[in-house]
Amino acid sequence: MPNERPPQDTHGATDPVRQKSAVRGAQSIDRALQLLQIVAMHHAKGISLQQLVHASALDRTTSYRITSSLVHARLLQRDPESNLYRLGIETMALGMAAMERVPLIDMCTPIMKALARRSGESVFLVVRSGDYSHCLHLEEGPRPVRTFGESVGGLRLLGFGIPSFALLAQMTDATIAAHYERHAAEYQSQRLTATKLQRWIRQTREQGYAQITAKGLGGVGVRFALGSCGDAAIGIVTPAARSPRSRGPALATLLHEELHRLPV
Repeated sequence: MPNERPPQDTHGATDPVRQKSAVRGAQSIDRALQLLQIVAMHHAKGISLQQLVHASALDRTTSYRITSSLVHARLLQRDPESNLYRLGIETMALGMAAMERVPLIDMCTPIMKALARRSGESVFLVVRSGDYSHCLHLEEGPRPVRTFGESVGGLRLLGFGIPSFALLAQMTDATIAAHYERHAAEYQSQRLTATKLQRWIRQTREQGYAQITAKGLGGVGVRFALGSCGDAAIGIVTPAARSPRSRGPALATLLHEELHRLPV
């Protein structure tokens, strides 16, 4: 038989030069995403180029070149006075576009349905947004509470709400103290003192889940990581009469079992 040649790739995929170029291109994208994630983790205070170099283990020239491209694309912004980097307006726009169909809801709906079925109660999904929690989704159990649906889409301070409290307890003591000071008037109007808040936080950390009974409601909440730099929580919330403290460990076990199924 005559020698046969392998079919030619009209896109040049078998060309070693082009393959190398593709690898370099993918590496550049990986590095850009790495820097973007690091900046996201330090968005509130900002991060310097030197800190980015240290955190990423990239050289200064590479870090500067990539961050400059990200600034040009408005995915990052650089403060002209401090030269600190933060997320840019285009990053915010991308996040807002994702809210049209929230990927986290798609990911969490199966386990929330399972939790509602297994517990017989309502299940909430919330994410942290600064000092607040944003309720994304409610999965009702067989005994729905009419007023629960009003929470979906709303914001509330992290100290208010059972799953959102799990987010608050994850923060450092110094961050929590500053948070309370910023919102002391609102907390105190609901008779939630700093002492009571600290006691609930200690209990949450010791137990590994938030369990709160207040204003006629009770239940448990568990925090989990959202991507590389976000925080989310799922909570089972019921009328207080259906949620004595003795029920907390069983509900928390259900939450942990189902959260292990999340692809995160």
